Amino acid sequence: MLKNYAIKYSIEFVVIILGITVSFWLNELSITNQDEKERIKILSSLQLEINEIKFYCDEKKQIWGNDIRLLNEFLTTGTGELNIDNILKITTSKNRIETFMVLFRVFDPPLNRYQSIINSGDLKYVKSETVKEILSRLHNTSLSHIETAVEHEKQLKQSFLPFITVNHPEVILARNNNSISVDRYSKILKEAIHSDNRLEAKFVMLKRYLEFKTSILQVYMINLEDLKAEINLALDN
Repeated sequence: MLKNYAIKYSIEFVVIILGITVSFWLNELSITNQDEKERIKILSSLQLEINEIKFYCDEKKQIWGNDIRLLNEFLTTGTGELNIDNILKITTSKNRIETFMVLFRVFDPPLNRYQSIINSGDLKYVKSETVKEILSRLHNTSLSHIETAVEHEKQLKQSFLPFITVNHPEVILARNNNSISVDRYSKILKEAIHSDNRLEAKFVMLKRYLEFKTSILQVYMINLEDLKAEINLALDN
């Protein structure tokens, strides 16, 4: 009799243990599946943002490149004729020429998805340490370097307008005179640059800042491509 009870309770105990074990296993499996879904969602979201950032960077690279090309035209040595055709290939607007002198160009790539993932703590679902490392390098280190370069450019450009207004008012007046063409305006600006070593030095420094900023942007874009490749690998695994 006691033996039968012992067998019965032993079987019931085993069934309970098995039930708990299976329940725990199913719960762990459910959590794992949910984590995997979150991982894929986060990586896919970052992948979409990479495409948006790439488009933004391509635009900035072209704009900054045109700024440098304009500077090169105005900084050509000597007092020979300005190559107006080269200017007109870049812009036909006096406002565009003035812009690269006095307005600094911000660098504000679309980072809403990344910032949301960081703030919510959802980055924990990303298993790849390489992806995390490149994300940090891209959005912290590289971005900080570009922002610093932009700030230096801003500080230099803030000195342009007061200097030109006081020392070369003809440039400001030509910009607002609708009867003066972009050709004539460009010549007036070049004459001002080459007649004043101080103004020319400012333009030389501006060119250096723009070239430095563009080189940092190139590094940023390389990191962006590295991140894209690592995310693709992570999604395939």
